Amino acid sequence: MEAAAAQILVASPVVRSLEEQPLTIWYAWDDVGGIELLAGPPLRKPPLPRRASYIVPDFLVQFHSGAQHLIEVKPSAKLARPDVQRKLSVARQFAERQGWTFHVVTERELRVGPLLNNVRLLNRFRCVSVSVEMARHIQELVAGQPRRWLDMAQKLSAHAPIAIAKTWLLHLAATGQLDIDPRGAPITDATLLYPGGTIAWDPFDSVWVPSGSSTVGPSGSSANSAPTNSLPKT
Repeated sequence: MEAAAAQILVASPVVRSLEEQPLTIWYAWDDVGGIELLAGPPLRKPPLPRRASYIVPDFLVQFHSGAQHLIEVKPSAKLARPDVQRKLSVARQFAERQGWTFHVVTERELRVGPLLNNVRLLNRFRCVSVSVEMARHIQELVAGQPRRWLDMAQKLSAHAPIAIAKTWLLHLAATGQLDIDPRGAPITDATLLYPGGTIAWDPFDSVWVPSGSSTVGPSGSSANSAPTNSLPKT
């Protein structure tokens, strides 16, 4: 689950940086006095029933806008456990002190809809070889208006078989030289290609909410669409 979240975050054009296990948050707690954030590990054990512990959040994400988001990835089945609720509360309090927002991500957010599958598909083509001249030619063809994936591949058929042309397009989309919106539907021959830098899709808008609460993921028919494409397979 952490790997899936990292793939989505790294692929988002609005994300500037991603730190895994970025910091350790120490805290003291008991059932009566609640939670107290600590500056670091305590020099001595607090008197019972007070206890000290720590958490290590999964990700710290910085957007190009400057906003920062603390992320914890948990299976939804564990969210109701008292120890998990306590740890999430610690992370949320710490994030608020820093001026960040805190998000809980479960398999419901990661597995619903086409986003993760689309990101994984694009990642497989990051290392495809495309000449600088061909990349520039493709970008010029898309510059005037959005183009359907298959239409673009057919336009390139004078330079390479359609199957090869599709891998070029997947590479350019994976590396930001072309844009698609991976949230709405599975990538197919009908997917629209845009100039790079056109679609600044935000994984927190499409998958998570700023409150830090778990959500049910993308809504609408696209969340349940079945992939029906003829793009190259690897």
